[in-house]
Amino acid sequence: MGPRLVYFRDMAAIDIVPHTEVHPLADGEVRLLGAVRQVTGAMTRIEMGGGTPGATGGRARRILVDCGVAQGRERMDFPEAADDVDAVVLTHGHQDHIGNIPTLLDRGYEGPIYATPATLEIAKISLEDSLGMQRMGYREIGRFLEHFKSLTRPLGYERAHDLGGLTLTFHEAGHILGSASAELATSRSRVICSGDLGRSGSPLLKDPNTTWRTDAPVDVVVMESTYGSRDHGHSHGDIEHDLEEILKDAIARKAKVLIPAFAIGRTQTLLWFLNNLVEQGRIPEIPVAIDTPMGLAITETYARFKQLFDKESLDQLAHGDDPLDFEELFRVRRGRDSQKLHDRPGPMIIIAGSGMCTGGRIIGHLREGLPSDRTTVLFVGYQAEGTPGRRIQEAARAGGSVWLDGEEVQVRARIATLKGLSAHADRGELLHWLKAIPGARRVALHHGDVEAQEAFAGWAASQLG
Repeated sequence: MGPRLVYFRDMAAIDIVPHTEVHPLADGEVRLLGAVRQVTGAMTRIEMGGGTPGATGGRARRILVDCGVAQGRERMDFPEAADDVDAVVLTHGHQDHIGNIPTLLDRGYEGPIYATPATLEIAKISLEDSLGMQRMGYREIGRFLEHFKSLTRPLGYERAHDLGGLTLTFHEAGHILGSASAELATSRSRVICSGDLGRSGSPLLKDPNTTWRTDAPVDVVVMESTYGSRDHGHSHGDIEHDLEEILKDAIARKAKVLIPAFAIGRTQTLLWFLNNLVEQGRIPEIPVAIDTPMGLAITETYARFKQLFDKESLDQLAHGDDPLDFEELFRVRRGRDSQKLHDRPGPMIIIAGSGMCTGGRIIGHLREGLPSDRTTVLFVGYQAEGTPGRRIQEAARAGGSVWLDGEEVQVRARIATLKGLSAHADRGELLHWLKAIPGARRVALHHGDVEAQEAFAGWAASQLG
């Protein structure tokens, strides 16, 4: 599929180009190395400043925006084109944007790694967890983390930083704490990489930035398209209402609610909703256990960067209500304390990793709880085909069993799904963000499957043509 030519109001024509690797600039090029025809593995190589006075060595600067790893059934080989970059820019701390950093360093990279301070902290936690899951030794992980820290360069939002021949500016992306869109500019070209864009009005986080300088056009916008083919069917109010009904049912049955949750972003959003429901008197106080070491570390990082919260959350804090900490919240740090939760009666909520039940402490809780009709398993994210989470959903519909960690487990628990709890903008929100960029000439879609990218290009043309 070729580019879709779209005319925005008060703007020149803009090409929206799906699943295409190379996009030219006046003084270089943008080359998508990862997430070209799939969602995960974001990695973009940008050359800028060729022939520009002041550029290092008189040549173009080579910047790698994100260094992600493919996840699930998606695949990617580490590209050789990433080996000779001058600097790395990270938009946020999810593995599909940072997971190949260890490989890059192992291949000899010794340049700077730029990101917001919150992103660098989350990236450290995430990389440490990932390397541990790969059974890397404790000392080896420690050496990697020291090396990684020595290369990092924390940069704040909304300030242009000189990288030698070009400037880098981070703007709020509203996806997770510290997430950013990266703007790179020389005297001859300008590129904006969206990173992952969050939903407007999301709990805790500020909305994605829609205010841009207007003194120069944007030659290429590299934009994610995860949900480019559809709109989210649930508002934040709908999500809160559905969660309330699920919890009321569980409380009435004195059931335990097991929530497999991703440690970064999803756990913290859940805590916000739970705190809100209790504060409004819509559910009674109920014990909530965070039984995920990584989730605890990320939640504590959120607490250290409260200044990044949105106005609503800052107002709550000013009035003495911490949306991530409440009376019945328990932090489970040791494995033996996780085991003790099996003996506690319901009602109670246990939030544990991993989000798709592929490992972590949630497995022990599921083995214990799935055979009981006094258990509710609440899925708060998409369960990919082939994952234990998807198999639990299928077994519940068929009245069957699942294999968990080598053990066959009957599924008699009540299975619920909280829809709409996504940290990604839908197609309408993506278009709203794109329309705010002045003078955009070309949009390189990535971070979406082929169907989503093509659907967004066609839909945008119908909306704006």
